[in-house]
This record gives sequence, C-alpha cells and structure tokens, in this order.
Amino acid sequence: MNAFFELIQIAIGKRESLSRVPQSREEWDELLKITGQHNLLAFTFPVIDRLHDEVNVPLGVYSRWAMMAEKVAAKGSFQKDACVKLYKGFLDNGFRSCILKGQAAGALYPDPSLRQGGDIDIWVEGERRDVVSFLRSRFEVHKVVYHHCDVKMIKGVSVEVHFTPTWMNAPFSNRRLQRWIAGQAPAQFSNFDPSLGFNVPTLEFDAVYMLLHIYRHVLEEGIGLRQLLDYYYVLQHLDEDGRKAVMGHINFLHLGRFAAAVMYVMQEVFLLEGEKLLCPPHKGEGAFLLEEIMLSGNFGKFDSRNAHEKGEGLVGHSKRKLTRGLRYLLHYPSEVLGMPVFMCWQYFWRRKNGFLYKGR
Repeated sequence: MNAFFELIQIAIGKRESLSRVPQSREEWDELLKITGQHNLLAFTFPVIDRLHDEVNVPLGVYSRWAMMAEKVAAKGSFQKDACVKLYKGFLDNGFRSCILKGQAAGALYPDPSLRQGGDIDIWVEGERRDVVSFLRSRFEVHKVVYHHCDVKMIKGVSVEVHFTPTWMNAPFSNRRLQRWIAGQAPAQFSNFDPSLGFNVPTLEFDAVYMLLHIYRHVLEEGIGLRQLLDYYYVLQHLDEDGRKAVMGHINFLHLGRFAAAVMYVMQEVFLLEGEKLLCPPHKGEGAFLLEEIMLSGNFGKFDSRNAHEKGEGLVGHSKRKLTRGLRYLLHYPSEVLGMPVFMCWQYFWRRKNGFLYKGR
C-alpha cells in the first residue's frame, strides 16, 4: 500500500523516490495489480520507466505497464476527436453542450495523454424529452434514466448524454442541487476551450461537480483513486478566491462533511498543501473514505461486496444497492434514507415517460 501511494506521489512530483523498492516478482506483481485496479498504470508509467534504468524491474511487469501506457495514449487521442465530433454534431442540431470529466479533466494534467479515461460524458442543454427524441430519431438509445441516457453514437466509444450532470437521492437535497446546477448552466455551455475544440466546465463548477461525482459513486458502487487524482488537479488550479467560492457552493449543498473527508485523502495520498485544501480535513470520515476507496478500485469493479450474478434482474439489483447503501447510513444518512425513495420514484417516472424501453 505504501509503495502504491509513494508511486503516485512521485508521479505528481511530491516525492523523489520510493522508500523501499519492491524486492521480488510477487511484490512487483502486487504493485502492478493495485495500480491497474485504480486505472493509474499510464499515469505512473514515467516513474516505472525511470526506475527501469536504475533497478531490476521484471521485464514482464515493465512490458505490461508500457503496453497500457501506449494504449491509453492512443485511446485518449481517439476520444478527444470523438468529443469534438459530438460537440459539433449537437451544435449543428441546435443543442449546446459541455464535455464532463474525461477530456475536460485530462486537460488539467501536466500530460493529458497519461490520464486513463472511460466513457465520454456530454451534458446537453435542453428539455429531457426533446433531447431523447432527437437522439432516438438518429441513434440507438439503450437506457434512459433521470440524469442521462446511454447512446450508441460513435463506433468504439461509450457515450453518456446527460440531461443534468448529477443528482441526489434525498428529494429536498436534489431540488436544491438542480436549482444550483440551473444557475451554473449558462456559464458551462459557453465555456469554449479552443485548444480542445469543445465546451468544458469552469474550474469552480468542476470543483463542486467532481466532488459530487465522487460522492455519488461512493454510495452507488465505489470509486478509485483515478477520480481522486482528477480532483487533486482541479484543486491545484484553484486560486484562493476560487476555493472560497467553491466552499460556499459546497456548504449550500450541505456537502461540507464529505468535502472534509476528501481533503483528508488529498493530504494522505496526494500530499496536497494545506493552503490548497478547501477546508480542514476530517480524519475519522477521511480514513473511512480512504478505506472504502482502496476496497473498491475503479468504480467498485474490484470490490467483492459488489458481486452479483450474471443477468441480475431489477429486484436483485435494487436489493444489492440498498444493502450496499446501508453501510453508509451513519456517514451519509439523508442520501442513504433517500435511496429507496428515489429508486421507486425513478422506476415509475421512467415507466410513465416511456423511458423503460429501448428504442430508436
């Protein structure tokens, strides 16, 4: 574990070297495994490449690390072009849009090609029904839920079209959040980055949205350190006025306690300087959050507690989510208690609006 954290710290320029270099193939394999589980192989490869000249990194370990870095760079370039195509395609049809996370987050990295991405998330301006109707008239729409739909738009790329960037389970909390998002939306749909070729979130919006994104995934399925690394770079770019403004938004959304937990992780793993933290860290909540992150890996894919049978039905899926949510009842009570309410409401809302079914 320490070697993994130290590897990240070297990659972000906070440490010069590992305090102890792995001594056996088993230790190298374990470091490779945990780094892969958090989608940080490409990001940490420059460190491994340098170590390879100094110590005996097993050839098999080095080759797998290098191969992943090459794949990530190629995929990143392809996805960036896909984002430009999506942005222009929506704009040509009268919809403004904004690329969330992914390529927008990668632009904050010293070397964007090292960030391992996943789906493309694009937030599209307009009424939900209008956006869905437009998409169904041209593409294969797989699933429509409250905040987004899965759409097959570009071969080789998974695209999530968002009607709103995120949500909360508790009804009053979600109402407050959607009101805040609506107020922020005009700035996001006009924040064009000429170096990327599409709109990206403003830095202050990202500092709130990415925190919410982490929060949602902790509750829903799990989160890995790659997403926390994204947040680290957002905080690195915020100035003092920006931090004050962001903390005001976070307090408005009643997320101060969770923000304090994330600040603990920022200090513990990324050695973020005290003056760049949004608020004082909360050790108890932060230690709990870090433990959950390490158990989960990237989006909870390596968390044995998320195991389910193939072809899991709606009832089984709902039961598993609720069981998982109970683990966080004492930490995030309103969201956990709101989970069954939101799940029931969303089912009937999807049914009423014809969103339960796939269709063109």
